[in-house]
Amino acid sequence: MKKFLMGLTLTGLLAFGGGNVLAADKTDYIVTFSGEEVPQSLVAEMESLGAEIVQQVPQIGVVNVSTSNPNFKAWADSQPGIAAISEDVEIRSPQLEVEAAPESVRADAAGADLYEQYQWDIKRVTNNGKSWELNPGNHDVVVAVIDGGVDYTHPDLQKNLLYSKSFVPGTAQNSFNGDHGTHVAGAIAANGRVMGVGPELGIASYRVSNWTSILAGVTTAADDGVDVANLSLGTYTFKNNEQERTLHLAASRAVRYAKSKGMIIVGANGNDAIDLGKKMATEPGEGAQWEGPLFDTFTDIPWVISVSSSTIHDGLAYYSNYGNVDLAAPGGDSEARSYNTIRMSRGGYGTMNGTSMAAPKVAAAAALVKAENPELEPAQIISLLQQTADGGTGKSRQYFGHGIVNVYNALQ
Repeated sequence: MKKFLMGLTLTGLLAFGGGNVLAADKTDYIVTFSGEEVPQSLVAEMESLGAEIVQQVPQIGVVNVSTSNPNFKAWADSQPGIAAISEDVEIRSPQLEVEAAPESVRADAAGADLYEQYQWDIKRVTNNGKSWELNPGNHDVVVAVIDGGVDYTHPDLQKNLLYSKSFVPGTAQNSFNGDHGTHVAGAIAANGRVMGVGPELGIASYRVSNWTSILAGVTTAADDGVDVANLSLGTYTFKNNEQERTLHLAASRAVRYAKSKGMIIVGANGNDAIDLGKKMATEPGEGAQWEGPLFDTFTDIPWVISVSSSTIHDGLAYYSNYGNVDLAAPGGDSEARSYNTIRMSRGGYGTMNGTSMAAPKVAAAAALVKAENPELEPAQIISLLQQTADGGTGKSRQYFGHGIVNVYNALQ
């Protein structure tokens, strides 16, 4: 995941790709109601003003509307039943350096040959696969991949991909866009030529495309009884303008709802080498780049496990954000990239770098602890992962929080 800073514009949100493009004369709004429910009387008024209700998130009182009415926002701002309104944010394709595997490693092979050759990061988290002897996971424990969708045809994922849902209007439930979600899913539960941290865990795909759909994905996953949700996506906020406050308010509600349902959320904290939560230094000749402090949504919200990215040498990856960190995991860098599943149409295997690749390893670790200790409460699982993390160099607390996740230690 890479998050670009585009001033204070709504293009600051990124993750992977997709989403429908609205007609030029329409604006897409996220509306957060005062109460955590959707009042149908206000919905009816919106429709009478020409607004189309594109998506509802009734669990937390949020709707996405599309309208060409130039007075719609002013009307919404005047309603006591509406807490906040701003333009919704479309998820945009990041500048991920996706490298498909060369032809030489695409030939048919038996066993986990690519794991043995390339997956240093999975080995680091699992103590060279020894954690699988303790508990490889099971389908009673499910990890949600809230992302751009997962390639359901991939042979290394088919056994563990339990179901797929799409929150992108006009797309099939099992649809997917790009390689990002498939790579994330592989880090969690691939089982074939490549391996995930929990090779027998259940995974579920929740395809999203904008902020409202992320909220719908989180709340629906919680309703579905998912144990852990991975969010390798997000945006930066300063909480000092209307749009950012709206996004943060809605996201906070979704996180609280997930917590009430007992669902752990793990989030990637971004790839811009930023000390999150601190005012930033000025650039020579350019002055201040923005007014701090800068936060990452979702990972600055209490209950979300914020994950930074480590390297093959247990250092902080050059791109990884830090400062607001709970745990770290290997996410790759220019020396040793993260190798896992990508779309079959792209060859099925490839490499990426990013905190997007680190977060799912922590998500899988949490799920494996749940599989081993089903009686543990979510807070106890998080605490155990923190207590058993290890490694890290340099400013380890600032860079890695409690340390680099070690599922083998956690399962012992």
